Amino acid sequence: MNNPANRCLLAALASLAAGCATPQISTREIKKSDPGSTRLVAAAQRAHGGDAFAKVHEVSVRYEGRWAAIGPRFQPVLSDRKFRRDSEERVLIAARKIAQEHTGPAGKKLVVRSPGKISVAYNGVPSADTEVEHAAALVADAYTMFLLGPFYFDRPGVTFAPAAEAVVDRHLCDGVLAVLQPGFGIAKEDRVILFIDRVTKHLRRVRMTLNGLESTRGAEVDVTFRDFRTIDGIVWPTDFDERIRVPFDLHAHHWRLRGLEINRGSRVAPLHR
Repeated sequence: MNNPANRCLLAALASLAAGCATPQISTREIKKSDPGSTRLVAAAQRAHGGDAFAKVHEVSVRYEGRWAAIGPRFQPVLSDRKFRRDSEERVLIAARKIAQEHTGPAGKKLVVRSPGKISVAYNGVPSADTEVEHAAALVADAYTMFLLGPFYFDRPGVTFAPAAEAVVDRHLCDGVLAVLQPGFGIAKEDRVILFIDRVTKHLRRVRMTLNGLESTRGAEVDVTFRDFRTIDGIVWPTDFDERIRVPFDLHAHHWRLRGLEINRGSRVAPLHR
């Protein structure tokens, strides 16, 4: 058992056993939004620059990322590590459309996502693989949420309810459960817990279900936002750390925002430090 691969496997199995006791996102029926939870999300939107965001029509971003060694192996189609390392992405806010050009050791992956539609091409060759399309749709929708933060939830089909408070990186946060219908990708429903800093009202973490793929239904991941930058009056997350939480607890992915452009044609704000 001194082989590094065996040690990694043992660590993964230990994490799997520990993760089975992790409380899952509530599945209780929620018929209408709780007023207090709705106000808390509105407060987060104001804290992130709601007045300035109202003038944003589109956002173009550039990410650089790194996958963990073990976690993504349990979701190979979703992670698609040979093509998804860095990316350039453009989000059209009102149309809820996103175009992504991913790059990785195997080349380029182009994804175009709009409500009810998805197209994927690898190195210029269109993909007809249904699972690949469903995974790409899920990723595109989720990445839009990660970038837009509390503004993402200003859309039809969202119901809010209270969730337990939690400490995120030493910051006490109030929890809000958001039920999304439809969910991410082809999912009829997904659920997201928003962890909102009690003092600053910044969104510090989201925890989400992954119902848009048969292979990930029942799984949950969270993404923690560990750095922010104010650009044109809007507080944007710039550091993203993803962990698989259910059915096991393993690190999955870390990426950083390296460039951002608001309303194409305006200035580019480089984020190198």
